Amino acid sequence: MKAKLLCDAGEIREGTDVDVVSKKTGPEDASAANDPDGAKTQQAPVYRVTDDDGHAEDVDTRDLKIVL
Repeated sequence: MKAKLLCDAGEIREGTDVDVVSKKTGPEDASAANDPDGAKTQQAPVYRVTDDDGHAEDVDTRDLKIVL
């Protein structure tokens, strides 16, 4: 499945088309430090995505837009 990244994630920049390669459920550890509201306590659906350069990041579903 292809998606467009709606914000920077590690070395993958906002607006990049990425491949969604797997799903996991867990806290949003990576974004918690940058979140003005602090770390989330509830489980959030998170997907592993990769770009054409081989970078891989875990991304919250709210930061992805599916590309048809």
